[in-house]
Amino acid sequence: MEARVQRTRTRRPWWIAAALVGLLGSPALARAEEPSPSPSPSPEPAPRGELFVAVSSALGTTDWRTDVTGYGGIALGLRLFGVVTPFAEGRLGYGTVDQRLLTFLSLGVRAGWQATPRVYPRAHVGFVHQHEESMASVAEEPAGAVLGIGPGIRHRAGVQFGLGCDFTLVRRSKFTLALGPELVGAYLGYSSGPNLYGFVGANLGAHFALF
Repeated sequence: MEARVQRTRTRRPWWIAAALVGLLGSPALARAEEPSPSPSPSPEPAPRGELFVAVSSALGTTDWRTDVTGYGGIALGLRLFGVVTPFAEGRLGYGTVDQRLLTFLSLGVRAGWQATPRVYPRAHVGFVHQHEESMASVAEEPAGAVLGIGPGIRHRAGVQFGLGCDFTLVRRSKFTLALGPELVGAYLGYSSGPNLYGFVGANLGAHFALF
């Protein structure tokens, strides 16, 4: 009887060791049976070319004393690699001195970078051709004013330059909408009229991914 009890006592540590091994091994086995997490999808690459469309409004002045100007405009362009944008722009405005209609046409290049996901500082430069015509002449020959061939039109030529910053309102994989302020200056020569124009405005622009 005492020998049987002794054998039972000597076997008990082996049972305890076997139980501990089973408890420690079961979590490892359970983890091995769990499916590995699926890899997260890679982010979509940024578009190389985007159609740029923007509308703007601005208020400014010239080097003529008490001359106040206002413009509304539209611009079209192609943004390449998110940095460089060749563009064409048209603005229709009014100047208080001589009560004149201002037709501002420009070809230029914008450049900027995505400083943060929502902030895009930029600058631009361009060539300008502007028509200046009194509202009295426009009333006499509205068709000529629209076509730029009215007898009272002063044809001006020069350059424009500007700074701005766009703040993203909406961002999708193929579409971005941004709003931001801009400061624009222009130097115009050829024919009479103010040489310096400057205005501050707001620009609402959209980009549509093409390729």
